[in-house]
Amino acid sequence: MQEPSETRDTSNPGAWGSVFGVADILSAALVYLGVWRGLPARYWPIDLVGTAVILVLAVAGGGLLSRATWGPWFARVASILTLGLGLLLVAVLAITASYLSGIYGPVGRGGSLILILVGALSFPYLVLLPAAQLAWIGPRRRGAGDARSSSATHAA
Repeated sequence: MQEPSETRDTSNPGAWGSVFGVADILSAALVYLGVWRGLPARYWPIDLVGTAVILVLAVAGGGLLSRATWGPWFARVASILTLGLGLLLVAVLAITASYLSGIYGPVGRGGSLILILVGALSFPYLVLLPAAQLAWIGPRRRGAGDARSSSATHAA
C-alpha cells in the first residue's frame, strides 16, 4: 500500500491511465456531438473553443492509452483547460437560466429548464471528470533544472 506522503508516479499510468484515456476520448466525442451536431447555428467563438476542447481531450486520451511519456502532462493541460471552460459554461448557463425565468415568467421557465438540463448533462464530463483526473495526476513535480526549485529559492 502506498504511503500518504509519497507522490504517485504518473510516468507509468497503469489501469487508471487507461480508464481516464477512454473517458477523455468519450468526452471528446460528446463535445463533438454537442458543438457540431447539437447546436442549430454556427457561431465561430463557440466552434473554436469546442474544437480546441475536442482536440486536447482526444490527444490526452490517446497519450494516456498509448502510455506515452507526455500523456500525463498533456492530460493535466487538457484537464485544466476543460475544467476552466466547464465551470464557465455551467456558470453562464445558470445565470442565463435565472435571467430567462425571472424576465419572461412561464415562457422563460421552459427555456431555463432546457438550459439547466444542458448544464446538468455537461457537469460530469466538463467539471467532475477533469477534477478527478487532476486529483489522479497529482501535483506537478519540479525537475532538477527548474529555476524555482528549493535550492535556487533558498540561495542568498
